[in-house]
Amino acid sequence: MRRPLLASAVLRGGGFWLHHAVGRLFGVGFVAQACILAALPACAVLIGSWVDGSLVLAGRNVGLLQHPAIWAFFALQIGLPVSIRHSLKTLLKARSEMRAIVRVDGSYWKEVVRPLLRFLHLEDRSSRFVATLVYCTGLTAFVWNTYQNQLPGVIVPYDFWDSKTYVFGFWITRVYKFYLFVWLLPYVALVHIGVLVVALRLIRRARVAGRLQLVLFHPDGVGGLGFIPGLVTTPIIVTLLMGTAPTAAAFLVHRAADVTPLIGLTILVLSTAVAYIIPILFLRTDIVLAKRHMIQRLRFLQQAYYTRITESRDLDFEALRNGNQALDYFNKVDAAMRALSNYPHLKRVLGYMAIALTPSVISLTLKLWEDFAPVMHLGIRKP
Repeated sequence: MRRPLLASAVLRGGGFWLHHAVGRLFGVGFVAQACILAALPACAVLIGSWVDGSLVLAGRNVGLLQHPAIWAFFALQIGLPVSIRHSLKTLLKARSEMRAIVRVDGSYWKEVVRPLLRFLHLEDRSSRFVATLVYCTGLTAFVWNTYQNQLPGVIVPYDFWDSKTYVFGFWITRVYKFYLFVWLLPYVALVHIGVLVVALRLIRRARVAGRLQLVLFHPDGVGGLGFIPGLVTTPIIVTLLMGTAPTAAAFLVHRAADVTPLIGLTILVLSTAVAYIIPILFLRTDIVLAKRHMIQRLRFLQQAYYTRITESRDLDFEALRNGNQALDYFNKVDAAMRALSNYPHLKRVLGYMAIALTPSVISLTLKLWEDFAPVMHLGIRKP
């Protein structure tokens, strides 16, 4: 099956239905579709906030132009769909690697494309469980946000541009965030998880059947499986980077370690950790067991070569030199096997997480310093 057919099946249905409609209406590609669908609500909230007079609010109150969170959602609305499309392309471009490593019996359509479409169409129990989880999570986030926005000055000690005080800002964001939290983002998560489930299941079946063959000296450092960590980490990194600015700004806006910014920071860290750890631990099991099988085979060859040399009756210097070179070769291959990473892209994820958390940590530190500096000065002044 050709790549455009899979991309069409995934990127035209479900949460991407509006993208497809915009593409047909304006005759543009997927990236332009995502940009248009982000620009429309951006313009709507600007107009609504202007009508409400909430672009900039006085005192501790927060206007539209004083809080970057909504703009991060618009950026996320573009970045995540594009990253998912990249994951689909990566999965399809990895046909040769998959066939060399996994040595599949059937066609790529049968082994990869059809299972992915079945997952997205919720035709098995695991996909229905995942869909229930991600859509319920999105609905919960929408309900909580709606509840919070009806209680300005209660949950947070100030008013803000999309609270119930500002009619247009409130109702425009209700429509937009319902689309984002209940329609688009859960479907993006479903596609992402579906890609990982299909790829990891194929690797697991191949390993159990004894067909998984790591490419020892592959430049990706993971025996030819380097495209799998990319499928895991790319959407994670996009989400991390998009969540950096609003999380840091939340501490500045709240001017304290309030519940809302702390929840946002906690969700950012935990979701990143879980999104990386679960699929990588699954992949690690297959990498470790495949490496163990390869090392066992290598040890068997070493022993066979050693036995042949020691039991030879015509042993001479040339035979000993060749034997030494062979054993040295086996040791180098063994070291190369052990050097294959069991946690691919871990350093990459930790690096991006550090970058993403640094602004929030700095912002929180400055706010805590503002709170405790007067107390410290008073303590210093006392005799």
